[in-house]
Amino acid sequence: MIAPEVNKLIEQTPSNQVCVEVRNGDRVLGMRQDVPGGLVPASNQKLVTTYAALGILGPDFTFNTRVVASAPVVDGVLDGDLYLVGDGDPFLFTDGWLGQYEEIDGRNHTRLETLADAVAATGLTNITGAVIGDESMYDSVRYGPWDARLITQKQSGPMSALTVNEGFVDWPDDFRDSFRPRSETDNPPLLGASVFGQLLQERNIGVGGGDGVGVAPAAAVELAAVPSPPLLDIVTHINSYSSNIGAELLLKRIGLAGRGEASTEAGAAEVAAYLTEQGIPTADVQVLDGSGLAESNRLTCAALAAILARSGPESPLGASLSIAGSRGSLVNRFVDTPAAGMVLAKTGTLRGVRALSGFVNSSVESDIGAYVTFAYVLNDDEVIEDGAVEALQDPFVSALTGYPGGPPLSELSPLAPEPG
Repeated sequence: MIAPEVNKLIEQTPSNQVCVEVRNGDRVLGMRQDVPGGLVPASNQKLVTTYAALGILGPDFTFNTRVVASAPVVDGVLDGDLYLVGDGDPFLFTDGWLGQYEEIDGRNHTRLETLADAVAATGLTNITGAVIGDESMYDSVRYGPWDARLITQKQSGPMSALTVNEGFVDWPDDFRDSFRPRSETDNPPLLGASVFGQLLQERNIGVGGGDGVGVAPAAAVELAAVPSPPLLDIVTHINSYSSNIGAELLLKRIGLAGRGEASTEAGAAEVAAYLTEQGIPTADVQVLDGSGLAESNRLTCAALAAILARSGPESPLGASLSIAGSRGSLVNRFVDTPAAGMVLAKTGTLRGVRALSGFVNSSVESDIGAYVTFAYVLNDDEVIEDGAVEALQDPFVSALTGYPGGPPLSELSPLAPEPG
């Protein structure tokens, strides 16, 4: 497939609220930018956040949730309070939370029961005081700069440095969709302390003082800690399953690392600065959050394609993406097409927004290892209705598996929907 054919495919998109760019390395095979400025990226914003996180924090970075005591443990008794100290781990889960998901490949997480087991292994049998949740590592702003409907839809739980089960108190037994009837907490560190206290009691550790919220004293004695999976695995969870709270908590950690402030605003500023430092084109790019729920975010296909081309499909960022027909948000797309297993990409969905950006590996036998990078962002309510965008994107991406050879344009499925 040569550049003119790619451009002909791109031009069949029946909307002028679109940007598309296809690259082979630094060579642009095709592009379209009908509207000046950037477009609303939806969850393609997570590509920006995770690219910056991998560069700033490193793929081996881990979060470390600790349990500390206000006094030494004597003969199995803690005469004082026990603190669960959050470090910003976005995926601190109980077995009950994980059990709602059928598909767990790439849903990397930190098991809270493992930390409770470690505390029990110290010989602790009784706490005269309370189990206290400490969220002081981050600010206490619970939600990003989002429209109220997205919070009502529970697109993200409330943010905290101590987030257990993504900030939800209860949920259906089986995962259905992002609008499922789950109940969020209004006090994440208190939820963390309560859940952890229950786990301790299940391990025959008595808790005399209930649970609460506070800051661990500087002289507290560490009893146990549990590291998260490495950041590469955390990013895989975020990108494959489009975790909003995961991206937002990661953005706060970027702000802490780069600016000494664990807030959405500091993280967004640090990400924007990092893009500039890395030579990513930032004209018309506006970073307001980490997840893409903020509808004032703006991205260009040039910026997305540059991030992807700079990384490559075998990079930590590339390895974190959904896999067509196999993993994450693409598990049910491209099934029984040439793109199955050949596309690594990040989806993006908001009202009036559909985006898909990533890598397409060549299926041409003589060119195994060749790939193209693509970015496709469309902001158009009318075209998005009735699944029309997938009817545009999917054949387009499938056709790219024919790079650098491939069939002539006349043999490819038309991208424009038939009239009527």
